[in-house]
Amino acid sequence: MVHGLLVTREIWKPNLDLSRHYRLIRIDLPGHGDSPAPQQPEQARPENLIEALDRLRTSLGIARWHLCGQSFGAGLVLGYALAFPEACARVIFTNANAALRETETEAQIEARRSLALTVRHGGTDTLRKLPYHPANARRFPADLRETLSEQADLVAPESLALLMQESLPRLSVRDRLAELSVPTLLINGQAERKFQPLRDWLSTTHPEIAITDLPGGHSVNVECPEAFNKAAKEFLSLA
Repeated sequence: MVHGLLVTREIWKPNLDLSRHYRLIRIDLPGHGDSPAPQQPEQARPENLIEALDRLRTSLGIARWHLCGQSFGAGLVLGYALAFPEACARVIFTNANAALRETETEAQIEARRSLALTVRHGGTDTLRKLPYHPANARRFPADLRETLSEQADLVAPESLALLMQESLPRLSVRDRLAELSVPTLLINGQAERKFQPLRDWLSTTHPEIAITDLPGGHSVNVECPEAFNKAAKEFLSLA
């Protein structure tokens, strides 16, 4: 289970009921939670994060596993399924604009560079202004929002800036989805309007990827936990 930016593995706390059926391995991204910060730009790139995931699998003695990714983590698990299909049984992902977006314009690339620079030099106050900082999550349970916000405040701005600078521009798998051979499910939070055109594009262009729509937002696993758990269990039980 791979989380998104500025949260930690605790984002999966509403989904721990799945542990009655599966062994849950919840990781922290570099620079988040208990994971060390990336030291070099290349360490923050998707291909290196994906290889680190596979090293983890090997170290745990797992031959094949299911992967579930939320937001930024969705791009990583989709990339993993493309890179290591023999080790990946099934993939579940949630709303992930960066994972499915088209090639960015120069203006968008420049805006990202500028934001990464602002984050790098702005400190914790700047992190709290980002829309995906958990302090701004209106639909989270209060206790989970508080926990995640405290953990987000401990993320070093330099770590987040490196992930924004090195990973986000390389995260999209849109042009490679035709190569995907692993059964895949999108659990879509319908309330995130920005993502729905990508959801509809995916449905039309890649009908082999299953989609379950739920009345939640970007963090649909938190906002609709029981329905998310049910959809995940039903999909994984088909393996």
